[in-house]
Amino acid sequence: MRSFFRNEDGNVLAFTAVAFFTLLMFAAMVTDFGYIFTARNQLQNAVDAAALAGGSGLLVSRNYASAMAVRYAAQNDCIQQAVAIGAENIAFPASNQIRVNASRTLPLFFLRLIGINSHVVTAVATAELGYVTSTNGLAPWAVPRENWNPGDRVTIKAGHLGEIGTNPSFFYPVDFPPVNRGDPITGASEYEYNIVHGCQATVEIGDILQVEPGVMQGPTGQGVRAIIDMDDGAYWDGSGISNSSYPEFSSPRIVKIPLYDPAKAPDSGRNTITVIGFAAFLVEAMQGKDVEGVFLEITSPGSAGSGYSLLRCVHLI
Repeated sequence: MRSFFRNEDGNVLAFTAVAFFTLLMFAAMVTDFGYIFTARNQLQNAVDAAALAGGSGLLVSRNYASAMAVRYAAQNDCIQQAVAIGAENIAFPASNQIRVNASRTLPLFFLRLIGINSHVVTAVATAELGYVTSTNGLAPWAVPRENWNPGDRVTIKAGHLGEIGTNPSFFYPVDFPPVNRGDPITGASEYEYNIVHGCQATVEIGDILQVEPGVMQGPTGQGVRAIIDMDDGAYWDGSGISNSSYPEFSSPRIVKIPLYDPAKAPDSGRNTITVIGFAAFLVEAMQGKDVEGVFLEITSPGSAGSGYSLLRCVHLI
């Protein structure tokens, strides 16, 4: 009988050891695997941000794209350490693409008990610089497409006949949303609101916009003055925007505008134009009844795709 109880005590001891080891492994899974999962997500967020920034930098050059990628990676942490990358972590699979990779060696905790002292996490992201085929926040002017270069001054709202694509009742103002997506909202107050804030409606290449007849001098002047006053000191210096109170290319004076084919200008009256692309301009001034802007090459939120457009966007692929 005593032997039986002694054997049972041994069984309990063995069971306790197995249970303790199981709990230890469970703790390892919760602690170390959770630690690895968190680090992996943080590292992925860092390379995603770096690739997107680098994609925007491709508008300038590959060197600038690399510098932007390094800069934005370092603004993100992985387990409380800034993510440091170098030239060896950056590649260009195509002329309009940038790929960023990063890795981090993590010291482990409970898994050391079974001989696993560390784990390497890696992350890769590729961004592509494409063309905007769908976006919102547009100013209520449709400009006839021309072959501009950055820095070219363009009449983005005509005030008199003689500008390309004008007629006695059309001087570039348009209404939103597109007629193929809803009922366009007309009138001076909506027009002025869209100058200052941009339209809420999404517009795609191929959409049909209703024109807003008339010179609209009063609401144009009020809207233009409002956005210039938000960043009064900004100006085009020949290579970029200087003296802006806002981060790079985020001034409220930068407006996105739909483009139309000047060979297909609307007839007089409340007619329509077809959107063939998009462009961006820095609003410089209102000269008489004309609004003058400087053509910019910038990136913008929006959907990318094929089709003519002068407005660029960056997306992960």
